[in-house]
Amino acid sequence: MRHMLLRELVSKFSRRGFLRGSAATVAAVAVSGTTLLASAAETAGLSAEDSRALLKFTRDLFPHDRLHDSFYAKAIAPLQDEAAKDAATRKLLAGGIAQLNASTMASAGKPFADVPDESVRVAAIKQIEGGAFFDKVYNSTMTPLYNQPELWPKFGYEGPSSAQGGYINRGFSDIDWL
Repeated sequence: MRHMLLRELVSKFSRRGFLRGSAATVAAVAVSGTTLLASAAETAGLSAEDSRALLKFTRDLFPHDRLHDSFYAKAIAPLQDEAAKDAATRKLLAGGIAQLNASTMASAGKPFADVPDESVRVAAIKQIEGGAFFDKVYNSTMTPLYNQPELWPKFGYEGPSSAQGGYINRGFSDIDWL
């Protein structure tokens, strides 16, 4: 079999042919790409409704009224990625969310994410507190939530001090109320 040289390969394709093929590909993706991506996300990971419940659950685990939901969305992203890759994680999360939904449906008539009363959601959380779902979400979202540098100023944390010589030379003795 004769190997084709790069210049022979390049000469087989014209600019016009390349553009025509590219335009057809872009059109095909535009028409079907969003549906394919949405359905792939649903089958590969958590449903949109489960993701919404997971975000609300994480917000209830680490309640900070002054934080925007985007910080919590970043915190659950690694867990969502894991669920997309691992069937056991996906099953654990879906099962835990189903338990939360069953509990709030019984007491408030709404799925967990739609219950406005925090005390009802907390009661549902207390029922599953010692389980594998609770532990997985709690341990998997704490670090991604609080390890967001754009969040640190909201809590008064200036960030790691090692790059500025440590705390001994930066504010260690600044306490003026002693």
